[in-house]
Amino acid sequence: MNKKYKVSVIIPVYNAEKYLKTAIDSIINQTIGFDNVELIIVNDNSKDNSKKIIENYANKYNNIIDIHLDKNSGLPGKPRNIGIDKATADYIIFLDADDEYFPNAFELLYNTIVSEKSDFVMGSHYHDNGTRQMKINILHYCDDNSDIININPLKNQINFNRTSHNHVAPWGKIFNKTLINENNIRFPEDTLAEDTYFYFKTLINSTKITLLPNNIIYKYNIYETSKSTIHKHNLKAFNNYLNGFDKVMDILKNVPYSKRILLTSNLGNLLLILTNLDRKDKKDNMKKLNAFEMKLDEQITFDKKELNILNKNILKKQYTKAIIISEIYKKLYGINFIKQIYRKNHET
Repeated sequence: MNKKYKVSVIIPVYNAEKYLKTAIDSIINQTIGFDNVELIIVNDNSKDNSKKIIENYANKYNNIIDIHLDKNSGLPGKPRNIGIDKATADYIIFLDADDEYFPNAFELLYNTIVSEKSDFVMGSHYHDNGTRQMKINILHYCDDNSDIININPLKNQINFNRTSHNHVAPWGKIFNKTLINENNIRFPEDTLAEDTYFYFKTLINSTKITLLPNNIIYKYNIYETSKSTIHKHNLKAFNNYLNGFDKVMDILKNVPYSKRILLTSNLGNLLLILTNLDRKDKKDNMKKLNAFEMKLDEQITFDKKELNILNKNILKKQYTKAIIISEIYKKLYGINFIKQIYRKNHET
């Protein structure tokens, strides 16, 4: 008889040899008991020592399933989807290979999703840049200090706003696998914003989301060379992100509420990537962004004045002026302390 696990944990891995042992050990040391965990590690054709590290753990533990892809997919969507398809537990948890969970995380997430009968549960997390930890607030527009807060995300505008902030990464959460499979929820495999797509497709099919605002369960480690493709400000990243975000807005087209919060965050990221493109590539891609924004049913205002100025010129098709503004912004962004301030405000 096959073992029935409480949770299936999925780690996509690509060239993570520096951090992978810490990530895996954080799962092995969970208070829920590692024998209650099915760990699925999908190696996306790493070129470093990651494969050997994964195989060593898999040889030691029967509940570690190692999958090694023959070709790199380039994005985390495919490895995560493979993990979902392989998972046998009723609940799914994700972990990035350069992050870690605190020891009581799985026990807290599992007990909460079972007792509350939630579609998914989200805990709080730290950002850790190696010198300091910063708690990220996951509770918005709410004065409730309770440890457990349940929300129906589509009940009204305020609930949709509460669940639309930039906490879309799949980690730091536990998902009901039945909900995921019955609604055919998977990560897009050919674009960026794949985590945003997965999150919001799960959200619009959920009637009960549980937040744990007072419980820190996850440590998001910020390494200058290890974080996501979204931080690679090049032409491919811009187009992958824009195409991915277009898919996100398509699945939300029947949601009868403002998407201002979601739009502000993601359009801000797109403008940042656009700003850092080579000058010769900017005009054509400003036209693409203009076409995308023209399809929206609401106009967006940013908190940052410079983004409003840049975006206003793009919307007016004043591309020469917009390019000059973006080149000034590019120089400012190149100053390290300004870069750190911006990333602090935009990390998930």
